[in-house]
Formats: sequence, structure tokens, C-alpha cells
Amino acid sequence: KAGKTKYDANCVGCHGATGKGDGAAAAALNPKPQDHTNGKVMKALSDKYLFEIIKDGGAAVKKAPIMPASGKKFSDQEVWDIVAYIRSLAK
Repeated sequence: KAGKTKYDANCVGCHGATGKGDGAAAAALNPKPQDHTNGKVMKALSDKYLFEIIKDGGAAVKKAPIMPASGKKFSDQEVWDIVAYIRSLAK
């Protein structure tokens, strides 16, 4: 629940309200934001990787630098809460 609150306030603009990567800003982004509902893709990503990309940003894990680092905005626990919420979206 705590992760959903943070996700809704900070991630929806790009990743969309349901996590499909279809947020309002997504159309203008290249590459497109990850679809968090894609279980095949998401299951291949470790929790540690998701934590790192949220905390340190896309460039830190050799992904899109447009994905911002949130480590100064969120505590480690808040990042883990977001990871847990993202996991709940994958089918």
C-alpha cells in the first residue's frame, strides 16, 4: 500500500496508472517506459535491479538515462515499498 502511494505520486506520469508504460509523458519518451504488467519481462528482473534503477536511475544500470534517480527523494524502505508494488502489477 505504501509503495502504491509513492508510485501513484511519482511514477504514473511515465509508467501509467496501471503500470503499462502508457503514462501521459510516455508518448514523448524514447525509449518507452517499462511495462510493469509484463510478467515475462518483470520476472526476469531481480528485486535488487529494480531497487537500483529506482534509487540510482536508469544510467546507473546502463538503461535509459531519462529514468530519474530517486535516492534523494525516497528512503531505502520507500524504494523497497515501490519495488513490492511494482511486483504486484506483473501478470
